[in-house]
Amino acid sequence: MSDDTLKKLNSTRGVSMQKLNLVMAVVTLVISVLLLFAVYRTGIGYHSMRDTTDRYIDKQQRAFELQISSDYLTEQVRCFTVTGERVYLDNYFEEAKVTRRRDKALEALSEDMADSEAYNNLTAAMEKSVTLMDREYYAMRLTVDAFGYDLADFPAEVQSVVLDAAAQALPPEEKEALARAMVFDDNYHAQKQAISDSMQKCLNALVEETDREMGGATDDLHKLIKTEQWLIIIMIIVVLSIVLLTFLLVISPLLRAVIKVRADQPLPVRGSYEFRFLAKTYNLMYEANRESKEQLAYEATHDQLTKLYNRSGFEFLRKNMDFDNAALLLFDVDKFKRVNDSNGHDIGDEVLVKVADVVRGAFRSGDYICRIGGDEFAAIMIAAGRSNIPLIRGKINYINKLLANTDDGLPTVSISCGVAFGGAGLDIRDIYRQADVALYSVKNADGRGCSFFEELDADKRTVAAIDEEG
Repeated sequence: MSDDTLKKLNSTRGVSMQKLNLVMAVVTLVISVLLLFAVYRTGIGYHSMRDTTDRYIDKQQRAFELQISSDYLTEQVRCFTVTGERVYLDNYFEEAKVTRRRDKALEALSEDMADSEAYNNLTAAMEKSVTLMDREYYAMRLTVDAFGYDLADFPAEVQSVVLDAAAQALPPEEKEALARAMVFDDNYHAQKQAISDSMQKCLNALVEETDREMGGATDDLHKLIKTEQWLIIIMIIVVLSIVLLTFLLVISPLLRAVIKVRADQPLPVRGSYEFRFLAKTYNLMYEANRESKEQLAYEATHDQLTKLYNRSGFEFLRKNMDFDNAALLLFDVDKFKRVNDSNGHDIGDEVLVKVADVVRGAFRSGDYICRIGGDEFAAIMIAAGRSNIPLIRGKINYINKLLANTDDGLPTVSISCGVAFGGAGLDIRDIYRQADVALYSVKNADGRGCSFFEELDADKRTVAAIDEEG
């Protein structure tokens, strides 16, 4: 390739798809890494919030254990003072000395809440609950005496209670009433309310502590989610940009190029750098090929008399053209031998030139008109199908009308034409044979007209084929 050609190919530079794809790949990779990192950090933030929530729920449940235990003790001591049944007292001491839900809750919370406001309030509630037990022991001792139980059968906490002289002197009924009053009066209720108030303060402190922890985690999580949203938006923009640029720089120029190639035209130099280079290379080859075609047409494939393609040109076209979307027309001059015999070969040659000119003028510039024998002609119509039958029939009638005009001093002549259409699975030899069969069907009907192989019935096809072979 010459230096001038190389300069021409590189004269118009466009966007390089190779570089563009590399840049897009790097951008996509960076965004993907950032997005994955943001998702990872979001997962950590989510787990942190969940852990904080779980810890709050656990602490709250532990704190409630103290309140529940205190209320349970109150319930059991009240039931004992009202009914005098020993089972309630046993339940009381089972909770206070064995189950120990208050103590266990306080011990569990001391591990990670020591010196906190919530823990101090919980400790205060515990102390008030323990203090209240002394009053409950006194009520138990009164109940034991009132119901005449043997004091030695009861826990040491009850045995160690010393009743004052006034209480000791009371009859059983009044001791029973005093015991109930001690766990139902306003004083007892005030001490229970003090325990509840300390518990509520503990819960409020837990909520405040959790809010502080959750607030920071929530802010971080919100920022991470916003970051993810922006990264996803950017990723969508990048993907859409890739699709759009690919369409504008590759797909659209390629579609236009296909149309131009089918129309046998040069390619527009548009699109990416790679496609522009390809288009310019194709255009150089197209120009060289066009010049070669012209050279071949005028020196090797054209009939000297009519300036139409000759038999060699026709054979070249048959071997190298795609007939899937083409029509082949075979026609000859009716009774041409009589013209030669009556008027001489010079007039015969003028008649052939006239036929060639009329036929050439009746077809498109892109169609191929050939003289394949003495008075035998062929036409190859590009991009023609069965929908063009009326058009082709009109062309043949128009040609015969012009050939009947004798203003030029030449004798009247007419042509007969046979037409066959290409299609998938049809060999060019099949198309030629079909056109020939159609031609002979016209000749057998005295000529001057046009016949289409597709319109012949089976009998006519067979008769025409036999006549052709004969």
